Amino acid sequence: MGDALERGREVLERDGGAVEAAAEAVSSMESSGIFDAGRGGVLNLDGEVELDCGIMCGRSLDYGAVVGVKRIENPVSLARFILESSDGSARILSREGAEKIAGKNGFSLVENDQLVCERERSRYRELLRKLENYHTSHPFLPSDDVPRGTVGCVARDRAGGLAAATSTGGTPMRPAGRVGDSALPGSGYYASGSAACSATGWGEAITASLLAGRSVDGVEAGGAPASVLCAALERMRTSIRNRDGRGATGGLILLDSEGSGAFAFSTP
Repeated sequence: MGDALERGREVLERDGGAVEAAAEAVSSMESSGIFDAGRGGVLNLDGEVELDCGIMCGRSLDYGAVVGVKRIENPVSLARFILESSDGSARILSREGAEKIAGKNGFSLVENDQLVCERERSRYRELLRKLENYHTSHPFLPSDDVPRGTVGCVARDRAGGLAAATSTGGTPMRPAGRVGDSALPGSGYYASGSAACSATGWGEAITASLLAGRSVDGVEAGGAPASVLCAALERMRTSIRNRDGRGATGGLILLDSEGSGAFAFSTP
């Protein structure tokens, strides 16, 4: 975390923009191998790493996102490229299309095995043994004390611009091709002129709740950041349940245009 904070801070101290700062911080976490992102991504049902990421500029409402990429160590860098280079005709690119754009524009492509760490190989073997009783919401319930580590960042630059980014390997043992919340603006991340928010947790519930977007809306309506986040999580918990009847859980970070921040979580 220290390296991520320092890289983001360095951008802001030289008057760089919020989008660049958020991307630098998230890129550090993707490369660390510690979190469920980049080189630390969890494995899907086929035993592969699939990565999703999105980043958004609050000033312009432009965003860029990638879904299901298997050969990119730093999806946030590609998502930022899409944000900054697109004419608006394509903002979310998936798998081969995203990787084709990456290759044409100087991004390094790696073999999927290079993104798989031993920690996740071991977890995959363990979960295979109890797959019949497993659900993709389980890693985000309080009974599971091993955080899965989707990463996110919210940033405000000296000009008052805001940005949000979220990057993930998804949830363990999900079907190949599954799309969660992290690449979807308004769900796993959102930024406006008033606030920027990044979310994590059970992706299907976060998407149904439009968790990040509605949290930003709450701040724009005059709500205190901390209160808005707690209310958003409680609303999701009481309105969406998994197949075991347990309420959906998640976590949020938010930064408003005045530089006031807040976080809230109901995950382990």
